[in-house]
Amino acid sequence: MTLRARLALLTSAAVALAVVAASITAWLLIRTSLLDEIDQRLLARVPDLEQIQQQASELPEGTRRSGLFLANDPLGVQTITPDGQVEPGLPPGNEATALVLDEEEQRMVDGEIDGPLLRNLEIDGADHRVMTAALSGGDGFNGAVRLVQQLEGVENTLTRIAWLLAGITGVGVAAAAALGWTTARTGLRPIDKLVDAAEQVATTKDLAHRIDPPGNSRDEVARLAGSVNAMLAALDDARTQQRQLIEDAGHELRTPLTTLRNDLGVLLRSEQHSDRRLEPSDRAGLLRDLEDEAAALSVMVGEIVELARGGTEPEPPLETDLRALVERAVARTRRVDPAVSVAVAGRPFEAVVRPGVLERAVANLVRNAVQVSPPGGVVDVLLDETGAGARIRVLDRGPGIAAPDLPRIFDRFYRGQAARERHGSGLGLAIVAQAAELHGGSVTAGRRKGGGAAFTLRLPLPDAEPAILSPLLDRP
Repeated sequence: MTLRARLALLTSAAVALAVVAASITAWLLIRTSLLDEIDQRLLARVPDLEQIQQQASELPEGTRRSGLFLANDPLGVQTITPDGQVEPGLPPGNEATALVLDEEEQRMVDGEIDGPLLRNLEIDGADHRVMTAALSGGDGFNGAVRLVQQLEGVENTLTRIAWLLAGITGVGVAAAAALGWTTARTGLRPIDKLVDAAEQVATTKDLAHRIDPPGNSRDEVARLAGSVNAMLAALDDARTQQRQLIEDAGHELRTPLTTLRNDLGVLLRSEQHSDRRLEPSDRAGLLRDLEDEAAALSVMVGEIVELARGGTEPEPPLETDLRALVERAVARTRRVDPAVSVAVAGRPFEAVVRPGVLERAVANLVRNAVQVSPPGGVVDVLLDETGAGARIRVLDRGPGIAAPDLPRIFDRFYRGQAARERHGSGLGLAIVAQAAELHGGSVTAGRRKGGGAAFTLRLPLPDAEPAILSPLLDRP
């Protein structure tokens, strides 16, 4: 069953139930009102019971069946003697079932209760309303009179009203069904537009397409359209970034692959042609170049894969000792250039981070600093807490960063003028920026006072307490 059919069915059922309930309630109220009216008419005769009894007894035999009437219905009269006997009077007084005292009337004869009493009585399959009231005068029970009125007129009226209400209910249910279908169709029309727009996007693969929010901008359908547009925008950005990454990766991989192919071609031709054999020193140099290019290509591929994974990193946040994390990251760079030393400063403190992601980011910063440092140089890694959170600074004594390079230093595959002189993919700092964004922080680059570069990685720590900064922060 479709959503439109379910909504129409629910709406129709709700309205139909309301109409049926209203009809039943109206019928019950009318019935109660008619019966109350009959009771009031019977009770109004209580002061005249002796007169009614006398009139009933004086009527000629031939007119006894049409003697007394109440509200256009024949009025039966029966007398209950002081000893509890029921004497037939006007019809239906001659009915055997009407000549028996019920429990309440017996208690009235015994003097336990006073009247009048009202009850329903079925005589020959027809309902009657019976009122029993004691006669006044003297002490104790002096007899009573029953007034018996047929309910045929009331029942006929109620039957006609029931059929009328049934017809109204049928019309109401039909109208409810039409209203439910119309409401469902009208209410779901904006949803149909969203479905058509989504199917168009799925068919054309055009993630740049946007859905016009129907109706009021504050209703649920408009909010849904806005959410779909936001999702399409995010998917479009992701696909654009993916395409850009693939294009940049293809461009960057072409150079090392071409170099590898040329070097392997030279080596292969030297092995196939005896007149072109390389000198041992040239052959060893060529093999070293091949090894360097293969290592650089391996690093580049790893960085591209890591960067492409982006926010899909499954590593959960964990409470981690940042000082120990920084030291592990530094240990990963020891073999980059053993002639350059790395000094870590800062007290240990805990923070909830993604340790693997953050460690790779810090290692990339340290590796870049080591690569640009002169032999015997020192790279300072400073860790501290500030009022805004944790701060990791990496300072080197290299050539620094040229002013034109600062705005694009964290772009993918971007390599500054100084970086083009050494192996690298231009992805290391992009990975750092991605890690900072994943943690809700930031990374900045600048020139160090006295020469060199300074990179600062900031991580928000909600409960961070400021600590005494290391003296190395002021070191030029």
